[in-house]
Order: sequence, then structure tokens, then C-alpha cells
Amino acid sequence: MPDNRGSQAVNSARPQAGGREAILLVSPISEDHSFLVPLLGAIGRKTYCARNYREAVTALCRDRIAVVLCECDLPDGKWKDLLSQVAPMSDPPCLIVTSRVADERLWAEVLNLGGYDVLAKPFDAQEVRRVVALACEHWSRQHSPGVAGVALPKPESRVEGVSPQVFKSSAGR
Repeated sequence: MPDNRGSQAVNSARPQAGGREAILLVSPISEDHSFLVPLLGAIGRKTYCARNYREAVTALCRDRIAVVLCECDLPDGKWKDLLSQVAPMSDPPCLIVTSRVADERLWAEVLNLGGYDVLAKPFDAQEVRRVVALACEHWSRQHSPGVAGVALPKPESRVEGVSPQVFKSSAGR
């Protein structure tokens, strides 16, 4: 179970990174790091790596992170533990969960709990670039000085007999 001692540090003021905010890759799997780090570097943002929950919390305390790619299961926690750490932050990063078992149930759970999206393994380079770039763009729009307080319109979603809040999609995020 994750150590909650890091939660106070995550919620405290963090240094503002000069220039563009970073991406944090959280995975205990070496192959994920060797495949994703060069790919994420091409997006034009600094990429930090963590192999477990504790290292991820340290990185979140140290730097301003726009997007977190988090393996579903970590040696010392799960993606939900990390989401619970970033959710109360004043500028929470978009959390993208990665998993070999990326099914509809996981996708729905991630979106309903406030995550940004799910990436299936084995990774498709084009899909990773697309999803991470959209998450970076979303985070930047949400944290631009001129956007504060302005509610962006949500796409209309109407299904007969079902309230629109039942369905969430990363497309409108």
C-alpha cells in the first residue's frame, strides 16, 4: 500500500518549471522506458522516469508535470493511488494508464475516476504520440493564464433515457 506521507508534499507549492511542463513515465518495466522515453522526447517536453509510486510522488513534488503515464500495477501501489495524489493538486496532470489488459472496464474506470485515457500494450508509437500530445494540449489549455475561470463547452451527448453524465470520453477533455 502506498505511503501517504507524500500527499502533503504533492499539494504544497512546487517549483514552476521554466518553459514547457514535463511528462512523467511511471513503470517498473524496463522495456516501457526504453520504448517510451525517446518517443515522448519527440513531443518536445522533458520526460522524467519513475519505477514505482514513491519515485513518482517525489517527481511530482519536485517538478511541474503536465502528463503522467502510469503502468496499471506498480510494485508499491496502483494507478488509482497515484490518481488520488494528483487529483487534489491545484494544477493536476492528466493521468494516462498503461496496461496489457486495456479493456472497456479499465477504460471506463479510469475515465470515471478522473483519469485522462488508457493506452494498450504493446504500444503503438503513433497512438502514444497522439494521446500524449492531446493530453499535453488539454493540460496547457486548462492551465493557460487566459483560460482560468472560463468553462469550455462540452460536446453534447444524448442517449435515450440515459443522463449525459453517465458517459465520459477523453475526446471532449
